[in-house]
This record gives sequence, structure tokens and C-alpha cells, in this order.
Amino acid sequence: MSSISQLSPNNWAGKAERRLAPRAEPSQRMLDYSVVIPVYRSEKMLEELHRRLSAVMQEMGQSYEILFVEDCGYDGSWRVLQELATDDENVTVIQLMRNSGQSNATLCGLAYARGRIVITMDDDLQHPPEEIPELIRALKPDVDVVMGAPKEKKHHWFRRLGSGVMHNVNCYLLGKDRTLRFTSFRLMRRAVVDGLLTMRTLSPALGPMINSVTRRIVNTTVRHDARKEGRSGYTFRRLLAQTMSNLIGYSMLPLRLLAIVGGVGIVASIGFAIGLVIHYLGGGVIPGWTSTTLLLVMLSGFNFFAFAILGEYVLRILQRVNATPQYFVRARVTSAKKEEGLHAV
Repeated sequence: MSSISQLSPNNWAGKAERRLAPRAEPSQRMLDYSVVIPVYRSEKMLEELHRRLSAVMQEMGQSYEILFVEDCGYDGSWRVLQELATDDENVTVIQLMRNSGQSNATLCGLAYARGRIVITMDDDLQHPPEEIPELIRALKPDVDVVMGAPKEKKHHWFRRLGSGVMHNVNCYLLGKDRTLRFTSFRLMRRAVVDGLLTMRTLSPALGPMINSVTRRIVNTTVRHDARKEGRSGYTFRRLLAQTMSNLIGYSMLPLRLLAIVGGVGIVASIGFAIGLVIHYLGGGVIPGWTSTTLLLVMLSGFNFFAFAILGEYVLRILQRVNATPQYFVRARVTSAKKEEGLHAV
């Protein structure tokens, strides 16, 4: 039997859960490991993923849970996930009200995770569950986050190109070590997860967010398999949107560039004005278009500078007060046996 926690089918529409930052159930007992997996249109891969992942976690002999977050993919993934939760008390499945994106779906899983160590991975079997012990071995006492860097990426060439561009943008904007690779196959200590859940942003990018919480991040080499079914959802449009989100959401560089352009425009217009005055005092004739051009250049420079200053203030205000929900939870399903055990704690 399965248990739908907090929401029943009769009241899903009117009482959707709203999640921002805090852990969902802080009073529950902690586990050794939580594995969080955002799910999007991967119906045919979920059973194999669950089987292989469960085998790896059971072999380690420590307490664990697996959290699948179904991100409204409109295929049969939710049906498969409910069956997995019914049969396995270590599985919790969550369905979102609408498609919120991989990062928001991952944050939703992190909000429910109870592990001292939290692992995130993709749902397409390109992150082999058998590589999880490699992440764990790389977690030294002075390390907070381990990211699995593939020996050879099995993505399409376009996806590899987009990932390379995002890597260079992140290095430039965030001051990140160029040898460090951000990946979604990662292991984090509880303190890092709690830090992420306090951050409020409508367009989260977990790599830059983790980098702002801790710099104790290392890579470890892992295997990367070819995708077995379907194709990646990372289109050119999504990669461009994510790059722009990183650029605007985690860096003041665009605003500062505008300020520089405005400042250069002001200096140039002043220099131009001085030159025109000297030319006029020397008996030269100043055509009317020159005066108009001078005025336009000066006004444009002031506008750029003013917009940059105002934009920086607005951005900082929004970062502090923005409380729009990042996602809405439609249902959470666990096995009845697990639910009874949790309430007994």
C-alpha cells in the first residue's frame, strides 16, 4: 500500500504545498544518505534506475532514502514512480503541480531529504549509480561537495558545446577555478544543503549557488554512459536561458559594464565639447548636427550610467525580499510501512 502524505486526491487542486527554503520535516530522524533525482519524461528508464541504485545503496549497508521528483513530464513516469514507492519503503516520490525545471525540482527534493549526506543525479542513466561509491571516497574531512566529472561525456556535440560555454561563463563571472567542473552528479554535506535551501531565487542554478555557499568543492572522475532512451531536454533555447540566468542572477557584471559604458560616454562627450569650444573660439563654424550629436551622446551616457546604478539597487532589493514560491507540490507518496515508521519516531 502507498500513502499520499499531506494531500489527498480530493484536495490537490486547492491545497498545493508551497516550498521555498526550509526542510519539510525537520523533526524526522536523520539518515546516512539521501539520493535526490529530478524526473522528466523518463518512464522507460525508472525501473532500471531504481533497481541499480537500490543495489548500490544496500551494498553500502547504511540507512538511505531515494527521492524522485516528477517535474510534470506528461508521460507515464508518475504511474511508475507510485508503483516503486508502493513496493520499496526507501522510496519517496513527489509530483510538482507544473514544470518547474531541473534545478527547482532538485531543490524540492532537497527540502524533503533527511540524509546527512545528499546525492543528486539525473534520471536518464547517464550517471551510473555504480559510481556513487567514487563520490563517497572523494569526500575527505576538508571537503563539503564532490562533483562527478565524467571521463568522457556521452552527450550530443551540441550539448557538450553548450556545457563548455556555460563553464567558461561561470569561471569568468564567479571567479571559479577553471579546473573545477560543475555537474548535476554531486554529493553534498547536510550543511551545504541547508545553506542552499535558505537562498531565494526564481531561476536557480545549483552550480553557482553551491559555489556561493562553500568553496570546498572537488571533482572526482566518474563514468558517463550514453543515454538509453529519448533525448536531452537541453535545447539551444534552454542552454541560452540558463547562461543568461547565470549572467544576470549571480553576477553584477552586466550592470557594471553598463556603468562603464555610461562613464566612457560622459567622458567622451565632455572631451568632444571641449574640442568644439576650442574650435569655436578659434573662429571655426560649428554645424547644427554636431551640437545635436553631442547632446545625444551626453544624454545616452547619463542614461546608461543612471540605469546601471538604479538596476544594481533594484537587483539587491529583489534578492532580499523576493518570496515567490519556486515550485508547488501536488502530491507526495511513500509506502504505508514507511509512513507508520516516521510517525512513530
